Amino acid sequence: MNRSLWLAPIAVQIGIALVTPTALQAATVDEGYRHAEQSLTDALSKGDAKAAAALLDDRFQWVESNGKVNTKAQVLEKLSQFASDDEGTSDVRTEDLLGRVERVLGVHHNLRFAHLWVKTTAGWQAFAFLDIPIPAEKRQQTPRPPKDPTADCDNPCRSVPYKPENEAQAGALATWLRLKTDEWHPNPEDWAAHADELHETISPNDDEPKLKHVDRLKEQLALYGEHGADPGENVITMKMYDFGNVVIQENLQGPQGAPKPTTWVMRVFVNRGDGWKIALSAQTKIQGN
Repeated sequence: MNRSLWLAPIAVQIGIALVTPTALQAATVDEGYRHAEQSLTDALSKGDAKAAAALLDDRFQWVESNGKVNTKAQVLEKLSQFASDDEGTSDVRTEDLLGRVERVLGVHHNLRFAHLWVKTTAGWQAFAFLDIPIPAEKRQQTPRPPKDPTADCDNPCRSVPYKPENEAQAGALATWLRLKTDEWHPNPEDWAAHADELHETISPNDDEPKLKHVDRLKEQLALYGEHGADPGENVITMKMYDFGNVVIQENLQGPQGAPKPTTWVMRVFVNRGDGWKIALSAQTKIQGN
């Protein structure tokens, strides 16, 4: 989908109509995806596990807001709970990513959600559903100073426990390592250059579109200098899945030195012909770890 839409007013007999970016966005969503999404909704409302199974990728995961991960088999065993979670959506924004992945963001049950659908040989299937708590209070406006300005950031700034399987994964991973370095040593300009225009960072702390994230890095740099942020969380395990020029990353992460993961993270990277850029970072905390 075009990231900048300049649409001229169209004269019609009854007046002047303006085609809005929202209307054009809706028109570009793959009709096959729309049919699959509606079919899953119908299957869930009827409690039809067989029909639902056909619409879930074998690698499907439903991650609840407390970080509990449900596999495809587990979802089918408690279909009514999954169906209830998928109801009552609002503020839904669907973005087609190069015809291979649909990114669906919205709100339900006082939670934010991020859904990914993928186009495979079996057609459109749900790949991952993630629920994210909405903070009771707004995020602190002023960035915090680093706890240790001298701390190093090997993992996740230079290396992670994952070996890319192909060039697409390698390109997406190289971009992510660069982004993590740009957050550790605040570099808003470089970070912005490697983020898709429609990128969002969604966490239990906030929902940040690209420009808001960049502004926060600018303030971090202005307040505390180039060593003005702590290293990001360690990657404990990583998986990557590529769909043409779209790569999905799933991580279990934890604070530096933590023995157990405390965060489940899903990210999406796209290459629209100008290099790999991040298009989504969505995470929730794992309760009890």
